[in-house]
Amino acid sequence: MPKPKQPATPSGRRARAAIDDADQAAITTLHGFANRILGDFAVAAGLPPRIRVLDEVSSQLAHEERWRQFVDRLHEDPAHAELLYLGLLLDIRVEERYSGQVTMKDVAAELDQNWDRLEGIEERPSPRLADLDLGPLRDAAAEVRALLDECSDPSDKLATFITDRALPEVEAMLISTPRDVLAKLLELQNQGGSDPGLWKPGNVGSAKAWAVDVKAARATVRSLNAAALACLAPMIDAVIGRLLWLVAGEVARAADARRRDGALEFHDLLVLARSLLRRSPDVRRQLHERYRHLLLDEFQDTDPIQIELAALIASGDDRVEPGPWHSLAVPDGRLFFVGDPKQSIYRFRRADVALFLDACRTYAGSNPVRLTTNFRTVSPVLDWVNDLFTSMMVEEPGKQPSYEPLVAERRPAPGRDHRPVLLGGAHEGKVSAGELRELEAASVAEAIDAILADPDAWPVRDPDAERAAGGGRGVQRWRRPTLGDITILVPTRTSLTFLRTALESHHIPYRLATGTLVYDTQEIRDLVSTLKAIDDPSDTISLVAALRSPLFACSDVDLFTWTHAGGVWDLRSDAPDALPPDHPVASAIGALRQLWRDRWWLTPAQLLDRVMSERRAMVLAFGDPRHREVWRRLRFFSDQARTFEESGGVGLRAFLAWVELQGEDRARVHEPLLPETDDDAVQIMTVHGSKGLEFPITILSGLTTAPNSGQRGLSILWEEDRPPSVRLRRNLQTGNHDLRADLEAEMDGYEKDRLLYVALTRPRTTSSCRPTTS
Repeated sequence: MPKPKQPATPSGRRARAAIDDADQAAITTLHGFANRILGDFAVAAGLPPRIRVLDEVSSQLAHEERWRQFVDRLHEDPAHAELLYLGLLLDIRVEERYSGQVTMKDVAAELDQNWDRLEGIEERPSPRLADLDLGPLRDAAAEVRALLDECSDPSDKLATFITDRALPEVEAMLISTPRDVLAKLLELQNQGGSDPGLWKPGNVGSAKAWAVDVKAARATVRSLNAAALACLAPMIDAVIGRLLWLVAGEVARAADARRRDGALEFHDLLVLARSLLRRSPDVRRQLHERYRHLLLDEFQDTDPIQIELAALIASGDDRVEPGPWHSLAVPDGRLFFVGDPKQSIYRFRRADVALFLDACRTYAGSNPVRLTTNFRTVSPVLDWVNDLFTSMMVEEPGKQPSYEPLVAERRPAPGRDHRPVLLGGAHEGKVSAGELRELEAASVAEAIDAILADPDAWPVRDPDAERAAGGGRGVQRWRRPTLGDITILVPTRTSLTFLRTALESHHIPYRLATGTLVYDTQEIRDLVSTLKAIDDPSDTISLVAALRSPLFACSDVDLFTWTHAGGVWDLRSDAPDALPPDHPVASAIGALRQLWRDRWWLTPAQLLDRVMSERRAMVLAFGDPRHREVWRRLRFFSDQARTFEESGGVGLRAFLAWVELQGEDRARVHEPLLPETDDDAVQIMTVHGSKGLEFPITILSGLTTAPNSGQRGLSILWEEDRPPSVRLRRNLQTGNHDLRADLEAEMDGYEKDRLLYVALTRPRTTSSCRPTTS
């Protein structure tokens, strides 16, 4: 084979030498790089000579086991009896009462991914439990009582509301037992809406009867509600704060135990490598000499630990305490970053856009190298993206980067219009969220029908033909689109059910290309319900869901006749004598009862395989026009059960808890099976899962959720040198949470704009999106 001709220019020779020496470079993820550092300097890092890295599944299972042991110790210690009792009264749960409820277990999982921020948590004094102080309510009642002196007509409706209802109820509370008072305050707190209240006079009261403004008088009466909640807030803050202190201490101890054992999670790798570099000038010097050039790609996804690792190595600083990363002097040519702040969408993983902007100012000053040429997308699409985001993405220091317009390398197909298409529009009257999602899904299905009806109007690039023609810049070949060229992106799973229904009604084949979406399909939900019914024979909801599924095919009439004859929704109960032995529900419960009895001798994977085999799950897939796609999802779920076992998972209940974690939007589930080579179908993917990918035709769906509609559920906000503030749900939060909540909501709004940018820059030739309308 002839030796390749050497380039004539110096830059060409350097490029050739770089290619020849590429195998000698440490090309890896930052987690892999940290693992290499710890392996080389295990003793200096305080690790055993041999370390192992737990995968995501093993980490989750280990967390589940640690939490179970922690809860057992919590309940066994009499010192925590009052804390747990108050938590029960205030509905601050340590463990789940029903699926989906946010508990301190969720807080522990979040702290576990940020345990480096908990340094010194146990040295801080334990928060004290607060007594119920009714002072604010007593003061508010005094103001309302004094308000009566301003009324000249005792029969006025506002005055009678005060004398007959508001004051008697408040005064009764003030002399009640603490438990009764607490129950009344919790009733007030748990009322829905943005303006909860037990004492709301409405618009009663005549202005002529009052010497003060009647609106101000009503506001004074309504202030009783805020005063009552103010009595409750210190108790909630104290209980959550005390539980947080206990959980944080447990998380910190668990991290230290992993270090001593050498069984590390991904986050441990980064934290321990950074700790090693911080305290060891000798290790920094050796790494500085070994790695003369460091390049961090996709830098917008980098967190503070990762950039500090790179800066400590690149600087070669030999001080015992080198200081923050941005204070380190890095020689020219040592450290390079490549990234796009407009694609910073992982703030929940601490990859804050402010870090990118700080690094840019620190290392590039006012002269960063700007890469603006886009080799993916044709010019009409990029022109629209540029016009949209030039006005939409306005620079905000530390919050949002300035928009850099992109320059298209790809030209449109001759005589074809590649401009983006906006689906839908304004609707008459008030439209509910569900109706809006149905309309949106229908628009998406109709758009795909339009593409199939006139494929010549939607040409897509043909990379195979371009390569056959010699490739290179300027070579473009086009072909008609297929279903496999179309990708639908969704921000979350909220609209997925509506989308799938619309595609099925239009007979459009589709496949789910993101692992978390698989858990939201009906066949997987049916299997999960069946396993839950087997695990807990008294789980009525799961049992009925399993019976109504195609796996057991019990009709609503069958269910009615079962209950009408006195049947009980419990696997351990016998069938009513009034029903024949072959009644569908009796047969189904009998089959489930046998699986329940055999569950002790079967692993989760074996039990799942037996359910799928006995109930003919693979055969039932023929009832779906896309039966091969159903088979793919069933195989995926079966593989997940085996992965669970191979990672050390034991028991059906633990498997079901793990499955619930995998189905969350932020779970790191990877689709292990590729589509069939002859499978021509639209693919559905989350926007986060699409990052770094490209598609011939992209349809953006799921934009019907109003931006900045408010965060729900768990929220943990971190502050320097202070314990984090926590919100479990509405009205259950630490007292300092609202101080940062507004800023967090603002930052989330900026990130949603960047998420939209990521979605709209995925297409190669055409994009469509559904605007938010109401």
